[in-house]
Amino acid sequence: MNLSGNWQDFYEYGSGYELPYFGQRVHIKASITDVNGSFTGEIVEDGSVFSVKLEATIKGFIEDGFISFVKKYPKKPIIVEHSTTINYESGSLEIEHEGIVDAQNNSIYGNWFIIEIITDELGTFENTSQGIWLLTKL
Repeated sequence: MNLSGNWQDFYEYGSGYELPYFGQRVHIKASITDVNGSFTGEIVEDGSVFSVKLEATIKGFIEDGFISFVKKYPKKPIIVEHSTTINYESGSLEIEHEGIVDAQNNSIYGNWFIIEIITDELGTFENTSQGIWLLTKL
């Protein structure tokens, strides 16, 4: 399946997020250019109570029905706990995506992961957040 074209659907906050974010969906649109299974593109996220309007780039590949890509935000959005506010830190944010190519339903879908190494006064630890995503070709 060639991924070139326009796509839309959502991503959903999963483990690593507390209420009110956990389980919330954010509507997204993507434009993808696929050349022989390697692709690049842009994703635009709608603004809502649980997100701010953001743009990101994507780069990845498909192979034997498997899809893998990295979504990169030019600035790093940070959710403020127990609030519906999103702030930004310096630097970019990369989010790993893996999933399935479903040619029969003109869809791609799977899981996303953020793994961050955080160092503070208590030491160094790994913070993991994840969720699901779905894109359907228009």
